[in-house]
Amino acid sequence: MNSTEKVDIKEQLKDSYKKALEHTSSALDYMAEYGIKPDGKFGLFFSPDTRQQEIHIMPYKHKAKQVVVYETEPGEFSALCPFSGLPDFGTLRVEYVPGSDILELKSLKYYLLSWRNIGSAQEDITAYVFEDLSRILTDADYIKVTTVYNVRGGINTTCEIDSRMQ
Repeated sequence: MNSTEKVDIKEQLKDSYKKALEHTSSALDYMAEYGIKPDGKFGLFFSPDTRQQEIHIMPYKHKAKQVVVYETEPGEFSALCPFSGLPDFGTLRVEYVPGSDILELKSLKYYLLSWRNIGSAQEDITAYVFEDLSRILTDADYIKVTTVYNVRGGINTTCEIDSRMQ
C-alpha cells in the first residue's frame, strides 16, 4: 500500500466517523424530544442509509410455486440500539414465494451483515428489510420478514411484516 492509498483510507475513516457522529447526535436529539436519555456508556452508530443497498437476484425458471425461507442462526443478525449504542442480537427470517427471481444468498448475507454498525429501532429495521426485499423481488407472490430479538430488559420483541396484510 502506497502513501496515497493510506491517505485515502484515513480520509474515508474520517468521513465515516463524521457521519456516525452526526447520526448519533441526531438520534440523541430525537430521543431528548421525548425525555429519553441514554444510560451508561454510549457508542457511535451509523444511519440506516449506510446499509448495503445491493442484493443480487437469480432467475427462478420453474412453474412450481414453492415457499422459500431464509433464517439466520440466533444472534447472527444484529444492529445497534439507538438509545444505548449496545448491540441488539436476534434472528431474522425471510419467507417468500418467488415470481421470476430468487435472492442470491451471498449478497443477502452481506446485506444482513451491513446492519451491524447501524443504530435504529428494531421495528424500523424490520420495515427497512421488508422494503428492500419488496423493491428487489417485485413479482413475488408474497414476502414476509420476521425479526425475533433477544430479550432485553425482560421484554421479548418480535416484529413481522407480511405483504399479504398490506
